Amino acid sequence: MSHSLLPDPISSPKGCCVQPHGKIAPTHAGGQSEPVTPVRYGSRNGWTLPPTKKQLVVWMYYAYFAVVTLGIYIPLLPSPWNLVSYGVVGGVFFLHLVAYVTTASIDAAHPNVLATNYSSPLPTIHRSQREFILKDEYCTVCEAEVGPKAKHCWACNKCVMDFDHHCMWLNTCIGRRNYWLFFAMVVSGVILLLLVVVIALFVFIEHYLNPAMLRTAPQFQNVKSSAWFLFLPLAAVEVKAVWLLVLAGFSVLLGLNSLVRMTYLLGFNIYLLCKNISTYDYILRAREAERDAEAALKEPSPDVDESRTPATPVETTSEKAVEIQSLAIEFESTVEYIDEQN
Repeated sequence: MSHSLLPDPISSPKGCCVQPHGKIAPTHAGGQSEPVTPVRYGSRNGWTLPPTKKQLVVWMYYAYFAVVTLGIYIPLLPSPWNLVSYGVVGGVFFLHLVAYVTTASIDAAHPNVLATNYSSPLPTIHRSQREFILKDEYCTVCEAEVGPKAKHCWACNKCVMDFDHHCMWLNTCIGRRNYWLFFAMVVSGVILLLLVVVIALFVFIEHYLNPAMLRTAPQFQNVKSSAWFLFLPLAAVEVKAVWLLVLAGFSVLLGLNSLVRMTYLLGFNIYLLCKNISTYDYILRAREAERDAEAALKEPSPDVDESRTPATPVETTSEKAVEIQSLAIEFESTVEYIDEQN
């Protein structure tokens, strides 16, 4: 439908003329229009350069958890649990990686936009003119007929079919063409992080309770009890016990932090599915509810007896919406971006 850039709310007033591609510009006093230089390109998918900072963070997380889990912790497990863990964790990791790559690789643009050459430079639209680009389901930037649920993403600079949100962790838009892959990526991510945390925590605890269980590999024969090996069995790197504990402890904390965030993101998307709304619709409703609540506070009804007003503040619908939204890491940047644009 998680944490992303959204286009501004679209309102298409009647009487707004459809302007040709590349000719939309801010209007100044005196009726003069400032020409807009076409400097932006439409983004095809999540591999369009440059990558976002959050996208780079995701890649580093993938590399770290893959190396420490498959290369350090699982080899320390006793047989046959090491083989079982290789199969389960490796399988989930592979499915998650496939879902991530596929989601990022799909172009979520509207089919009519896909038929155009939007890889050519597109105009940079002034913020004050963004509400005029859609007229009767026609986008004047993409020069294509789009559906009622399509939105023009200002990060990708294209109209997305059944727009949900722009994910900066994937550097691409999420819409009808890739939403269920995105959902599968989140589900597999939660399962993968849970497995990583359990295995790392097991290694950390067993080092104190029963270290012999972690020293069943042949490389541990005839070595000091304080010596531990990483990257068994291919490249046995000897380290002291303290480094193994530090690495396992750090992995548990990092994994728990990621697991909590991903779980909230999954719960948020399940909530949206149950309500049959998109992330974009949810945020618009939350903002509208917040505006209504603020307006009600500024203009109290004269018929209300203030002496009988309960002292305990009542939590508004918008406050609940903001609370749910703040828990989903995918949408923290969304709110900041929308606020900056308005």
